[in-house]
Amino acid sequence: MSRLTLVELSALPRKPHGCPPEVERGWARLVATHKSVAGLFTTLNELRSAQDDMRGAVSETHRDQARAAIVFTAAGIDACLRTLLRDALPTLLSTAGDAHGAFVAHLMVNRLAGDMTNATKKAVVDIDPRAALIDLYVQDLTVSSIQGGADLIRCRNALGLKSDPALDDAILKGHQPFFNARHEVVHELDLIDPSGRGSRSRRHRDLAAVGDQCDGALQLLHAFIAPTARAVRQVYRTLGWDKL
Repeated sequence: MSRLTLVELSALPRKPHGCPPEVERGWARLVATHKSVAGLFTTLNELRSAQDDMRGAVSETHRDQARAAIVFTAAGIDACLRTLLRDALPTLLSTAGDAHGAFVAHLMVNRLAGDMTNATKKAVVDIDPRAALIDLYVQDLTVSSIQGGADLIRCRNALGLKSDPALDDAILKGHQPFFNARHEVVHELDLIDPSGRGSRSRRHRDLAAVGDQCDGALQLLHAFIAPTARAVRQVYRTLGWDKL
């Protein structure tokens, strides 16, 4: 009887009921990422099952599959949250609320204080200045990749989800080890000493731990998507928009 412990992802929760168009693309990116990462883990499990001794040492080939899963998951987080911000913010900012408060605070501190940039000046005098300022806001939010808990908090606040218990600061900061691993894999090639001095052996990734980190990160994306869908639908109801 095999004692091989499979590395697998949990199934995603159901797509949000009545998912609005502003959330559809973000959901699609989450589903695609989940499928890709699940495929990497399937290949990893098959490679390990093919060993003569399935309880033998984990090879670098196996760990490379795990490293690829980290990179794919992180790329999916970036794509999903960027898409969610781009698609949902114009609607969310149509009414007063936490999302609008974050928008105003960002503009006052980063765009409208002191000497304004040319891009900001062009937005202010645009034929539709509000839409142009929202575009700049989204650019500011998505200019860099998600690096950890602080960036997740920034995205959460921008979407007006600060009060959601599933996205509190402690939970978001708890995913920092995953982003640290992504940084090590992508920027340091997983070398223990990327500077080139001393030992340059590669980190020994624990396969089960990588599986748990990737699974948790993808489930977290659903925790962003579901309340965003609810918030967008609430805007529809508030403004009497007949979109659903």
